Parts: sequence; structure tokens; C-alpha cells
Amino acid sequence: MRKLIIVINLLIVMVLVSCSNLSAKDNGIKIEKAWARPSLQGNPSAVYFKIENNLKETDRLLSVSSQIAEFNEIHLSSMVDGTMKMMEQEFVEIKPNQVLEFKPMSYHIMLIDLKQDIKPGDQFEISLTFEKSGQKNIIVEVKETE
Repeated sequence: MRKLIIVINLLIVMVLVSCSNLSAKDNGIKIEKAWARPSLQGNPSAVYFKIENNLKETDRLLSVSSQIAEFNEIHLSSMVDGTMKMMEQEFVEIKPNQVLEFKPMSYHIMLIDLKQDIKPGDQFEISLTFEKSGQKNIIVEVKETE
């Protein structure tokens, strides 16, 4: 009987530990709905997604990389003196509990000089590097619009 109680207690502890690990994975930077516009080899494309910061502190998106483009940059499109301008960003801050959408005419990832055609239905991987959360690899789906 004593061994049974010990085994049951161990199982309870294991379940609690595994549940706390699941919670820890959910607390952090979450990236979803990644998509890119179709484009031809040698041309640019843009990647869009949502970043949710579930940390208790601000994190920064520092860089992006992929195998699909020669150059990968974080950009922000904004209206300056009546003209839409696109500027490369050194980083993007995501405050605690903030959801930041990378979308057309706002923040986006520029894929410059594509190494291959990308067409609707294709998928590829990009890596986002964060100051606190490290590297996050995400799958991007190619489609005309979100």
C-alpha cells in the first residue's frame, strides 16, 4: 500500500511539472498567421504576421534570416510628407501583452532578391531573432492576400 501511495504521488508530481512546462512555453513570444506575397526569382516579396508578447517585459525583434532571399530586412512603411516611404528598421519593440501586426503599409519583412519563384500554396521558413526570446523559426505560406 505504501508503494502505491508513493507511485501515485510521483505521478501527480510528474503531471504538475509537465503542466507547468506547457504554461512556460505559452508564455513568451508567439508568432502566427505568417504569409508572403507571391513573386518571381530576383524580385522582392514581403512577409506579414502577428507577434504576441506574453512576457512580463519588452522584447525586441532584432533580425530576420531565410534561405529563400539574398537579403532579409525588417521594414516599416509610413506616410512622410504625403509620400509613402519604406524604411529599414534596426529593431522592433514589442511591449508586454502587446500584439503587433506586421501588415501591408506598416511593419513587414522584406525578402530582397528572391533565389526562386514563390507562388500561392508554397511554404518556406524564416528565422526571427529576438533580444530576450532568442531565435524563432516560422513557416510562411505564400498567398495573394491574408
